Amino acid sequence: MKSTINELSLLITDDSTTQREYARDLCQSLGVTQLHDAANGVDALSVLQEHPVDIVMVDLEMPVMDGVELIRSIAQKKYASSVIILSAKDPILIASVGTMAEADGLHVLGTFQKPLLPDVLECSLLRFIQDNKPENRNLQVAAEQEVTAVELSHAITNHEITLAFQPKLTVQGLLLRGVEALARWKHPTKGIISPGIFIPLAERHGLIDALTRYLLQKAFEHKRRWQQYGLRFHLAFNLSPLSLADADMVDWLLKMTQDFGVAPADVTFEITENALLGELASAIRTLARLRLKGFHIAIDDYGTGFANAQQLSRVPATELKIDRSLVHRVASRPQQYTILASTVTLAKNLNLTTVAEGVETEEDFLVLQELGVDLVQGYYFSKPLFADDLLAWVKTGISEMRRRYNKH
Repeated sequence: MKSTINELSLLITDDSTTQREYARDLCQSLGVTQLHDAANGVDALSVLQEHPVDIVMVDLEMPVMDGVELIRSIAQKKYASSVIILSAKDPILIASVGTMAEADGLHVLGTFQKPLLPDVLECSLLRFIQDNKPENRNLQVAAEQEVTAVELSHAITNHEITLAFQPKLTVQGLLLRGVEALARWKHPTKGIISPGIFIPLAERHGLIDALTRYLLQKAFEHKRRWQQYGLRFHLAFNLSPLSLADADMVDWLLKMTQDFGVAPADVTFEITENALLGELASAIRTLARLRLKGFHIAIDDYGTGFANAQQLSRVPATELKIDRSLVHRVASRPQQYTILASTVTLAKNLNLTTVAEGVETEEDFLVLQELGVDLVQGYYFSKPLFADDLLAWVKTGISEMRRRYNKH
């Protein structure tokens, strides 16, 4: 694993000798010593065959083989995993090529107009280092592991499934306003099983109600403990669409809040649009009762292409969670910025609290600040934390984060 910029190797591809020398000087000023260059795509592929590199810097306009063709070839031949895309052309065009590269499986560190600035390059190189840390590459995630409903049932009974909590902070002042509870399963022999595996498994095999109630009880236990420490931040919990069909769910939840001394107003239930694709009347009835009892409702994953304004009019929501697909690298994508800005305006006109998830960089956070988003969560502030780690973060981590941000 490479942990510093001077350990990285780069290939600079540009048909302009002046631009190549400029990029080389920038890289060297940041400490990069393993540098190669090529004047076009064909030469670049020849270099990559002999010298594998971490990052390829690609100019889009080149003779013989242009940057678009080069990027496709790099992806198909797996010559490198990460690219930085440059051009003097329209930013929208550059961003579109970035989208193509990501669809081909490449890690796009940035899409920039020329001339490339030193701080922008440094940020891209540091992003490569950060994203390639073992914990961020999910080397231990057994996402492809086969697990059975019987194993999942045993996991619920044996308390193998736990909760991690990701902080939700105010954009203004970075104050802790809440946490989102996220299910985590560490299988005794198969390692970490992704929620993307076991949640659908629970839904398919009729285990989702048992899993939901088990995890909600754990979440309320933690909430009561935090309140005993004088911490009154909100708790957000994802509800499966199938849970909305559980006629007893609202009454059970109300009893849980009473048993654990948790105010319904301190709890937000997050639902995705597919919650309304089944029995609509049943889902709306459950959501309406939750609101009447004082719970908050958030529409999750807004911006994924499915949730729309019509659904906002159907759901008695109090919060809109903007999906990371609209947030990630919005600072460098003009079309995405426009969509995000209109989404925030729509939410404000509907009196919905806006929450941006998946915030990973300062540049994107500054855009969210500019647009007036209310709350943020993401790895830029904190990864999901187990309960004890969250308490430690509240005591010292949040103030350290604020000092680091203010200093920067």
